[in-house]
Amino acid sequence: MLPKTGFRIISFRGIDVFLHWSWFIIFGVLFWALLEFFRVNISAPEFVRVLCALLTALLFFSSVLLHELSHGMVANRNGIPIGRITLFVFGGVAQMEKDVPNPQVELKMALAGPACSFLLGVVFGALSYALDRAGAHTLSFALAILAVVNIGMGTFNLIPGFPLDGGRVLRSALWHRSGDLERSTRTASRLGETLGAALAAGGMILVLVDLFSRNRSTALTGAWLFLIGSFLVSAAAGSYRQARIRNAVEHILVGDVMSPALAVDGVTTLEEVAKTYLRKSPKQPVAILRMGRLAGRLDTTAMSRIPVQAWSVTPAEVALALVGEEETIGPAASLSEAFWVLTRRGFHFLWVIEEGRLMGVLPREDMRDLVRVRLRPARVGRSASSATPGGYAPRV
Repeated sequence: MLPKTGFRIISFRGIDVFLHWSWFIIFGVLFWALLEFFRVNISAPEFVRVLCALLTALLFFSSVLLHELSHGMVANRNGIPIGRITLFVFGGVAQMEKDVPNPQVELKMALAGPACSFLLGVVFGALSYALDRAGAHTLSFALAILAVVNIGMGTFNLIPGFPLDGGRVLRSALWHRSGDLERSTRTASRLGETLGAALAAGGMILVLVDLFSRNRSTALTGAWLFLIGSFLVSAAAGSYRQARIRNAVEHILVGDVMSPALAVDGVTTLEEVAKTYLRKSPKQPVAILRMGRLAGRLDTTAMSRIPVQAWSVTPAEVALALVGEEETIGPAASLSEAFWVLTRRGFHFLWVIEEGRLMGVLPREDMRDLVRVRLRPARVGRSASSATPGGYAPRV
């Protein structure tokens, strides 16, 4: 349920900020709710109420962004790249490029967001007080709402249920005590699922109450609580699955399970490439080498633009596509790191490189097959460590 699309609006210290399309829905709903609230509680011209509602909504989402940026900056300082932050219907999410290495870093990252929210609550509260004393009561009222919302957001996020920040704090404490990440994640995730189920059930009750009420005032709140609860249940379950995957494959090296790579020299003609590789394995990636080192990969789309009649005299380098560093991994890297990169970045494969030389390729489908087998419960009389498919057993 985590958003993977959107459009970039800003970049801050190497962290790209994206807006998902669902953000516009929640922004519109929040603006409408604030405007109705101001109409009931503020005696001011309509355009003033509209401006205050718009400003409050924008500052609210700015607060959410600052909350996530706090996580991101602490993560970056501790060697965990945060590639992007996405604002979407349920708030914001910072997407890490690798796993948290230890409970100490987990704790720092988890506490950074609530600390930022509490600080913003104090700042907005102080500004509200100052503006009220200056006679700007309407703006003061808006800032008072933001102060309460930020303190509420920081408090809610400290509830000990994964993937909330409080759940990460709990997981870091359990992880530090036991040294078992999977078991710690299971405990924190189950609390998160319980919290999510309670919110979803409460939301359904409010919706049902609204159906039999004359006021019709709780359906929207109930529907929102149901969606939030469902999201927490899904995110908690997904987090536990990621921890299980990490535990299952982190001691396996990429070099133990990589496949041989299809590779040609840059001067090889496209006709030879087509006959030798593409007709037999059209979906397999083909590396293009230059002096024995990886220069790039064959771009089949670019190749298709070249007339077939010219393939016999056209070198493969003409259809070369550069390979980014993020598309490569070393043979000594952990398989859990490779799985993280493949799933988060959506690559179909990773090139396995050592000192610039191509060692092999790691397809995503092979990774998924291995993970499925490693997570499969062991049969009676068969150890779990032996549950690996043929050809994937780690070397001793």
